[in-house]
Amino acid sequence: MRIWFCTIQKSRSFHKPFNAFKASAKSTPSATLIRLFTVFIVSVIKFPGSRKLFLSVIFARVAYAMVWFDMAAAFPAIQLSSHYSLTALGAFTTAFLLGSGIFQVPAGVFSARYGATRSTLIGLFLVTLFSFASSFSYGYAYQLLVRFATGLGAAFFFAPAMVVASNLLGGKRSGLAIGLYNAAFNLGGGLALFVFTPLAAYLSWNAPFLMTGTLLLLALVFCVYTFRGIKEDSSKSESKVRQTLSSLQIWSITLGVFGVSVAYYVVSQYMVEYTERELYLSPELSGAISSMILLGGLFGAPLGGYLSDRISRKRVALVSSILTSFCVALLSLKTIALTWASCFLLGAFDAAAYTSAYAIPAETQNIGRRYAPLAIGLMNSVGILGGSLASPVFASFVVKHGYSLSWLLLGLVTTLFAPLLYLRLQSTDKVSTTPKTLVKMAVCLKPCET
Repeated sequence: MRIWFCTIQKSRSFHKPFNAFKASAKSTPSATLIRLFTVFIVSVIKFPGSRKLFLSVIFARVAYAMVWFDMAAAFPAIQLSSHYSLTALGAFTTAFLLGSGIFQVPAGVFSARYGATRSTLIGLFLVTLFSFASSFSYGYAYQLLVRFATGLGAAFFFAPAMVVASNLLGGKRSGLAIGLYNAAFNLGGGLALFVFTPLAAYLSWNAPFLMTGTLLLLALVFCVYTFRGIKEDSSKSESKVRQTLSSLQIWSITLGVFGVSVAYYVVSQYMVEYTERELYLSPELSGAISSMILLGGLFGAPLGGYLSDRISRKRVALVSSILTSFCVALLSLKTIALTWASCFLLGAFDAAAYTSAYAIPAETQNIGRRYAPLAIGLMNSVGILGGSLASPVFASFVVKHGYSLSWLLLGLVTTLFAPLLYLRLQSTDKVSTTPKTLVKMAVCLKPCET
């Protein structure tokens, strides 16, 4: 691949669209927006191959994140149109989580056999297709089926796309790459809740799904364009698949961050209800406090990845998990200021813990980058299914003992799982730091020369 970075900085042609944009600063707003979009497209085309690839994956991740939140944003509008109960609407989210959780491992097996880039594109195609399908009807059985299928597509995208992104910045910056990838999810989720909720209220219940599908279609076209020329060999090693799924190292990491996952899902689901009922806040303020979790993750994910590249990945995950449990426990004090801070910090530490943990499989012997999507899929599957099961258990405990004791117990559970990160003492942080090992583990991700 040609070295572009220095040359495009010195190229006059690279600056032409920017000069044109400056010259048209006094144009009409619509013309200015068109020129700004043109500047963006030209700038992307001028990017070096690897940076263009990375940008396409990050943009796809932002659009993909909206799939997780468009249904929540459409809940009030669907309820007005269909008169479904809140419990019935919650089943749509459960169907999506089940589809995503159940198919994480099969998607990882597919990625290991046929390549991470192929799995990424298939997953992106499926979530695009079923996002549009979600806009056709709010029929109950239809939506349950479509949301489950959307979750299936999300499973094929998540872990393989993460490995593609981590490959593009190199082994020594893989943690930062995964951090940026995870931060993109928080950005997309925040934008979805902020934009789609009024969109569904003022236009139609299906507006969020149409918008999500359109953005995903753009992301799919962008990725197909940037992925051209990438070559990955097929692999059908059943022993490697079994070895990855039964690896004590992977299971120790999975269980070590399991408590963090449970805390994230429970707090995200019950924060609005808790702040309205226990702190007597308005729905607007309650929603704003809940959004702090996403905002914290936007900063915590890249910072955690950056630190894990320079310190021990397990150490960053362990400290972040313990700090997450501390933030959960602080919620028991029922103080508004502490609740704001706890939600933001919980989102940051949770993102840092998972970012560090996700970077470990690719550096683990006998797994490497080829089977990393399978290992990450296993971790995510356990986290999603565990979080889904923990939510009703937490609700039952709240009914019997109240929120204060429930938050303390949830923080304790999160802390108890964290030491399992060191269930096996052998470190994985330096497994792939030598050039020879990196060459052996890396998947061929070379864009064609342009």
